[in-house]
Amino acid sequence: MGVKKYKKEIELAVANVVNSIEKILPIGDIDVVFYDNPEFTIRELGIGGFTPIANTVFIYFDPRNPNLEKSIKKDIEYTIAHEINHAIRFRTPIEKETLLEAAISEGLADHFAVQITGSEAAEWTRSLSEEKEKEMLERMRVEWDNVPYDHNSWFYGSETKDIPRWAAYTIGFNLVKRYLESHSEIKASDIISSDASLFV
Repeated sequence: MGVKKYKKEIELAVANVVNSIEKILPIGDIDVVFYDNPEFTIRELGIGGFTPIANTVFIYFDPRNPNLEKSIKKDIEYTIAHEINHAIRFRTPIEKETLLEAAISEGLADHFAVQITGSEAAEWTRSLSEEKEKEMLERMRVEWDNVPYDHNSWFYGSETKDIPRWAAYTIGFNLVKRYLESHSEIKASDIISSDASLFV
C-alpha cells in the first residue's frame, strides 16, 4: 500500500499544520506532495522533505523503513511545517545561494517547526558538541559567501573533509537561536524573510 496506508494520518497532519500557521501568517497557494521515495528520506525516520520553489513542497516516505509508522505519528507535522517555512521564505528574492543562506534557512525552518507544532527540535539541530560546533563555525566562516559551496558535505557530512553529519543544520539552528534569545519579543514566524546576515 505504500504511502496510501497513512492517508488519514497525513491529511490530518496537513490540516493541523496549515490551521496553526494560518492563525499567524498567510500561507498562500502551496502544493504539498507526498510520495514513496526512500532515497531521499532520513534513515532514522523514514521521512524526508524538499522544497524547490515557493509553491511546491515534497514530503518523501520509505514505506519499508521500520521507523516510519512512529515517525508518521511523531515527526510528520514537524516536517510539513519545516518545509512550508522554506516555501514562504522563497517568496523573498535571495541575492546569492551561499552556505550562510542555506544554514540560516534551515535554522529558521526548524525554529518555525518548533513554534508551530510545539515539538522538540529535530535531532539534526543538536548534532555537534559545543567544542566541535566552535571548530566547525570557524571553518564555515571562511566559506560562508562561496558560490557555489559544498552543500552535501556541510549538511550531510564528509569523512574526507572531516565535516560531521548535519554540521550546518546545527550551526544554522544555533545562530537563529541566539538571535531569538537576544530578542525575546520576536518569534521564528516574524523573521522568515530576514536576510541571513542578520544572524551573524
